[in-house]
Amino acid sequence: MNRSNAIDVARSPTIAFPFAAAVAVATWMLAAGSAATMLSITLFCIVLWVLTPVPPSYTGLIALGLIAVAVSTELALAGFQKPATWLIGFGLLMGEATRQSGLANGVGRWIATRGIGDAVDGDSLRAYRRLLLALSIGAHALAFLVPSALVRILALAPILRELGSLFDSRQARVGLYLGPLFATFYGSAGILTADLPNIIISGFAESIGGYTISWSEWSLHMYPVMGFLRVLLVVGIVYALFRPAADSSFELPGDGRSSDAGAQRRMLAFLLVGTLIWATDFVHGFHPVVGAVVVVILAFLPSLGVADFETVGSDVDFTILFFIAAVFAIGDGLTRTGFTDRAATRLLAFVPSDGPLVVILAAVFLITFALTFLMEGLAVASVLTPILIPYIDAAGLPFTPVLLAETMALSSYFFPYQSAVLIVILNEGDVRTRELIVATIACSAATILLLLPVQFGLFSLFY
Repeated sequence: MNRSNAIDVARSPTIAFPFAAAVAVATWMLAAGSAATMLSITLFCIVLWVLTPVPPSYTGLIALGLIAVAVSTELALAGFQKPATWLIGFGLLMGEATRQSGLANGVGRWIATRGIGDAVDGDSLRAYRRLLLALSIGAHALAFLVPSALVRILALAPILRELGSLFDSRQARVGLYLGPLFATFYGSAGILTADLPNIIISGFAESIGGYTISWSEWSLHMYPVMGFLRVLLVVGIVYALFRPAADSSFELPGDGRSSDAGAQRRMLAFLLVGTLIWATDFVHGFHPVVGAVVVVILAFLPSLGVADFETVGSDVDFTILFFIAAVFAIGDGLTRTGFTDRAATRLLAFVPSDGPLVVILAAVFLITFALTFLMEGLAVASVLTPILIPYIDAAGLPFTPVLLAETMALSSYFFPYQSAVLIVILNEGDVRTRELIVATIACSAATILLLLPVQFGLFSLFY
C-alpha cells in the first residue's frame, strides 16, 4: 500500500471514528480529576479534525453535543457568545455582499490587468509569478490598516477566488488563493496591531505586569524578520508548492467598465467605513466585530445597499460557526477544569530561568506551541499570558523578548483547528484540507528552522 492509499484509509470514517474513540477512552481512563472528560472530548475531536473523515464543522457539531451531554449545555453554547465567533459570521455576510455587488470581480480584474499586463506575452508561469507577488505584498500591506487577520481573510477571499479563475490550472488557483492569505496572516506577527493575539498579549503585559510594548518597539524587534522576511519566505514556499505548468493557459482580463459600477463603489465605501472603525480601535476600543456589523448593515440596507438576504441562505455556508463554537467551548472547558493552568504552570517549571536568554525563549516558544495543539491560538494567548507575565517578573527576565517568543508560537500552526483564521480559509472551500495542511506545515516549519534562530539571535544582541 503506497503512502497516498494509507492516508485515504486512515481518513475513512470506519477507521477514523474508532481510532478517535479509542484515544478518547484511553485518555479518560488515564487522566485524573475533573479534566478527564474534557480532555478526552478534546483529543477525540482533534483526531477527527486532523484525519477529516467528515467535514470539520460536523466534528464541531459532534463536540458541542458531547460537551452538552457530558459536561453542561451552558459550556457547549459558550462559544456562540464569543465576539470572534460572530466576527466570522458577519464576515461571511461581508464576503457575500462583496460578491453580489460585483466588487470582488471588478477589483480582481483591475489588479490582474495592471499586475499581469500585456508584457507577459501569454506566459502563464510568468503571469502567475507576477500576480502572486503583487497580491501578496498588497495583502500584507493591508495588515497595517486592519487590526484582525480574520477580517482581512474574509475581505480578501472573494477577490482572490475571482483572480484564480483566470487560470485553468488548479495549482495556480490554489497558489493565488493561499499566497496572499498566508502573507497577511503569517506576516501579522511582525506588527503589533495586525492580529488579535498580539493585542491580547500586549494588553496583558500592561494590565498585569505594568509593562508597555509600544507599536514602534514591537516593529523594531519583530518586523524585519517575522514580518518582511517571513512574507517573502511564505510566498516562496507557496510558489514552490503550487504553480501552473509552463503550457497551461490563462485569461487576460479586459479593462472594460462594469455596468454595475455604482454598486461596486458603494460596497467599496462600506468596506472603507469598516476599515476606518478597525484602524481606529485604539481610540474607541470597539471589538472588530463592530466594524463588521456596520458594514453588513450598510451592505444589506434596502435601496442603498448592494445585496439582499434572499440568496444568503443558499450561497453562504454558516456551518463554520459550529466549528468555531466547538473550538472555543473546548478551550473554555479545559480552562474551567483548571487543566490549562496546571499544564502551563508545570511546563513553565521546566524553563531554566537562570539559563541563556536564547534557551529561555526557545522553551517559552515550545510550551506555547504545545498548548496550541489543545486549544485555538486566541484561547492559548488568553490562558497562558496571565501565567507567563508573573513568571517573567519573578525570574527577572526581560518582558519584550519573552512575550514576543510567545507571539511567534501563536503564528506557527500545523493544523487548521489550531487557528480560527485557518478554519475560515478551509471553510471557504477553495482549497482541500490536505493542501492547506501541507502548506501550513511547510510555512511554519520553515519559520521555525530558518527564521526563529535569526530572531532569537537578534534578541540576544538587544538584551
